[in-house]
Amino acid sequence: MSRRRRHAHPRGLSILETLVTAAVLMLGILGILLTLGTASRHNRRNNNLGQASLIAEQELERVVNLRCVGEPLSDPCVNIKQLDNTGRDVWWSANGRMSETPPVPGAPPRMAYALRLDVDPPFEGAETGEPALSRAIPLPHASNLAPHQVINVRVTVSWQEAPGAPRRAVALQTRMAP
Repeated sequence: MSRRRRHAHPRGLSILETLVTAAVLMLGILGILLTLGTASRHNRRNNNLGQASLIAEQELERVVNLRCVGEPLSDPCVNIKQLDNTGRDVWWSANGRMSETPPVPGAPPRMAYALRLDVDPPFEGAETGEPALSRAIPLPHASNLAPHQVINVRVTVSWQEAPGAPRRAVALQTRMAP
């Protein structure tokens, strides 16, 4: 009876079973690491998109607050038209502050954004916008605005997420009239 009990013990794991188990475990860990890397890239991209959108909103609000102050009959929005094809670079830091000065060496990293304004008319080509700026705009309790009294203001904010990567952009626009 004692002889039988000696041979009844399980034989344990073979080296092949151990290697297969380790390979499956490594594949699982690799899958998790790839998922975390992808999630991190998407999170960074969404953060950059959110910052660019906020910069564009702030700039568009700044321009709208300037209001059209030109001569009502000839060129009511001359002050806004002067902003056509202007722009500046801004930097956004991790602490949530925007700056118009480049970061100094050793400072916390900041993302660089290029902010550009386009005011139509004047049109740079055959563009007229959709719906066309030249259409009559009915206003309640007022007469229609003449086409030269309406302008389209577009703010574009672009950035590059990594060296060599394509530039991404956010554009917001509005129409203004006296």
